[in-house]
Amino acid sequence: MTVTPTGSGPTGYEVTFRYAAEDAETVGLVGDAYFTDPEALTAQMDHEAKLGDHWEPGDVSATLMWAPPAAMTEVRDGIWELTTAMPAGVYSYGFVVGECAAAALCQSVYDPANPPLLADAETASIQSLSQVYVPESPDFPTDDASALAPVSAESTGSVSVLTYAGQDGGDDHRLAVYLPADYDAGREQPYPLIVLSHGVGGDETSWFTRGAAAAILDSAIASGDMPASVVVATNFYDISDSAVGTDEFFDDYRDELIETVFPLVEEAYHVSTEPSERAFAGLSMGGAIALDVAMSDAGAFGYVAAWSAAADLQAGVVAAPDGAEGEALRSLIALHLGTGRQDLLGDIASLSQQRAEQFRAAGIPVTEVNVDGGHTWQVWQDLLEHFVTSTAFQ
Repeated sequence: MTVTPTGSGPTGYEVTFRYAAEDAETVGLVGDAYFTDPEALTAQMDHEAKLGDHWEPGDVSATLMWAPPAAMTEVRDGIWELTTAMPAGVYSYGFVVGECAAAALCQSVYDPANPPLLADAETASIQSLSQVYVPESPDFPTDDASALAPVSAESTGSVSVLTYAGQDGGDDHRLAVYLPADYDAGREQPYPLIVLSHGVGGDETSWFTRGAAAAILDSAIASGDMPASVVVATNFYDISDSAVGTDEFFDDYRDELIETVFPLVEEAYHVSTEPSERAFAGLSMGGAIALDVAMSDAGAFGYVAAWSAAADLQAGVVAAPDGAEGEALRSLIALHLGTGRQDLLGDIASLSQQRAEQFRAAGIPVTEVNVDGGHTWQVWQDLLEHFVTSTAFQ
């Protein structure tokens, strides 16, 4: 993979994706390096699936789902390439070898010349996508991706996987852990703690691979827009044997978080135990977890963020908080809510905005940020960056 300035439109940069597959008859490009007019997004997450050569102002990134991947060209024996313009941002990409009618149904592999973060961690979940950062061209402005730009080596934090024994007795539960640059276990002041949750189909690595969380945190800390913090990402599939989204599932997650994850992290790292220095953020089903934690464990976190939250979907409406749940939400320092404005999956965009309106009317300290896009990582990258630089620990 090579990123090259072109000095020409539509974006001022192009990316050459390259993969070696000697015996392949066809190789395709998958991931979220595809673009669409946001109004073309559907409830099935279908879209225009344009490559960056056809990017236009206002287009958003969208993961390739139900369309076939763009075909790469065999430029020499066993070496396949595809070159296309790309707007600024961080994008996940991978390769499918062989015929593929719909990207979501085909197994992808990451770029061995550009392995994803944590690809070598024996305890990490299997990775299938790499990431590419494309800067913004001053002559062909596309999107401000400065919050995703690599920082100096001295300002770069570390990410690792921590294996632990869970409430169910299993000893292979996993957390991904971000430590800020110059982390000092002996400093007088403990570090604020942020807990992140993925959505359905994700794992503990998702925020640091597809979500570019490390880059966002490095940049925000280096610029002074957020305090140096310890960040852990859970894997909710490790935590509960109950069906995702059931009451038992939420109960299991809360129990493990409070009874196991908190003590584990507090013993392993120099983190604060004060609610005012704890934050929880989740996307999609992780957003539903965030809301459940906020309503059920008053005092566990001062800041909570729920993005594209998969809650109240079966009812098709948002339930107004009342009683103890309402009191718990009002006790927060801030509740950060947001969605992609064109997220039609389960009518999430509409429900999220209804939730923000109802919660504000109930006296809950809501900060609402909605951006163009669907149910996609580029939306959640933007929301994480806004949360850590404007809301959490501010």
